[in-house]
Amino acid sequence: MWLAFGTQTRQLRDGELVVGSGADADWRIGTADLMPRHFTVTIYDLNVSVRATSKDNVVVVNGKQLIGVPHLLNDGDVVAAGAGRFVFSEQTPRTDLPPVTQPAAYLANESSGRGRELISRSTMIGRDASVAIAIDDPSVSRFHAEVRREAGGFALHSLGSSGTLLNGRKLTAPVLLTEGDVLEIARRRWRFTHSAPGEAPPAPRDLPTDRPWRARAPETGAIDVVSEGVQRAKPRRRVIVVAAIVLLAALVVLLLVTRA
Repeated sequence: MWLAFGTQTRQLRDGELVVGSGADADWRIGTADLMPRHFTVTIYDLNVSVRATSKDNVVVVNGKQLIGVPHLLNDGDVVAAGAGRFVFSEQTPRTDLPPVTQPAAYLANESSGRGRELISRSTMIGRDASVAIAIDDPSVSRFHAEVRREAGGFALHSLGSSGTLLNGRKLTAPVLLTEGDVLEIARRRWRFTHSAPGEAPPAPRDLPTDRPWRARAPETGAIDVVSEGVQRAKPRRRVIVVAAIVLLAALVVLLLVTRA
């Protein structure tokens, strides 16, 4: 039985094989963006299973993320981790995997409709000015969440102390995103999609639509408090200006009458 990564191969014998980028990994691979001990392959008799070594590591078999329990491998199964793909074979090692082209992916701001294409290996979200999507809110950590290109897709990692919601549930471990997933931080919502956002032009930052006064997206019925305040202020300014003009005219008339 064999496990192949590109042209590199490893024969599997009874016991455990830890695959990762660290010095204590049994199969050390430094070119696949792996964690130090990314996943473990367990071989017992004719059974071979794979599991993530840590709940914070994303491991995918044939397009399905492994959550918690080991997965029994069958001949030809493909294990994706980091930027690498590993193929399991029972007889001779397979090094003929065709290249995979990842489709474009976006985070669409549900409030503004603007979208950010996920072109980098890592897209950081948080309060720090250096992140890709900045949120001006004291409840948000400087580096709150990360969308990482890995395991053949895009995985959401929650880093902030106040947590990140995915489809309304608090994230407790990284999750590989699928079409239509909605991530939420401090009541700001973004939808993960492979379709380019329609009419809105691309924005270099999401700050204009992610200010604290937009506590909820428009579909909830919330109003823009700042805009409303400006609209209410305009009539008051007109009244003050008119009153000032009337008072000035009265003073002028009174001065003329006194001199006469």
